[in-house]
Amino acid sequence: MSGTTAVIGSVFAGAALIFMVLGFASPYWVESFEEFKGQFVKLGLWEFCFNDYTFYKDYNGKRYVGCFYVFSDDMRPIWEWVSPPWFIGMQVMFSAALLFIFLSCVCLTFYIFRLFPKQIEWAVLIGNGAVMGLNVIVLLIALIVFGVKKEDRRWMPRPDMNLLSWSYGMCCMAGWFCLFSCVCLLLAGKAKMSEKGNYNYPRAAVTYT
Repeated sequence: MSGTTAVIGSVFAGAALIFMVLGFASPYWVESFEEFKGQFVKLGLWEFCFNDYTFYKDYNGKRYVGCFYVFSDDMRPIWEWVSPPWFIGMQVMFSAALLFIFLSCVCLTFYIFRLFPKQIEWAVLIGNGAVMGLNVIVLLIALIVFGVKKEDRRWMPRPDMNLLSWSYGMCCMAGWFCLFSCVCLLLAGKAKMSEKGNYNYPRAAVTYT
């Protein structure tokens, strides 16, 4: 029973990794309504797309057309605007969550192929369950903050004409899969620990007369 639950938890962790990678890398966290035709088009954690945009504090009057990597030289004049401290915090939190999910998936792959000593399998499951639970908390905080800050007019022009898009939804799905994985792995670890206790239970000595 514990083995099946552990495999299901591992599958959920793998699904969380896939959704997290898709959301992390794609530039569709926020996008403008297609009918609006404004200066802002879409953005991701690492890319911003504009339609003939000029920043009012840029005295050079540089016009931005197309998509730009957030750390590119072209974005330097407006980098402080597009990357406020809270946005950098989001990048760090999502990067940390992606790293932890990846490491958990590697560790669970080792578990499935029985590469850990049998005596510590319960600790591997419980430890990975705790890591997935931590990812749930990190993603929940980051997603809430991003969803609230998306409405900040000082960061993005005309937020009423923008919507949270499918990349954001992918990370939401990753959070749910992390939660499912956490529950399954903790249950499997608890069951494995009980099995270990039963194996080590002292047997009564048998004497023959």
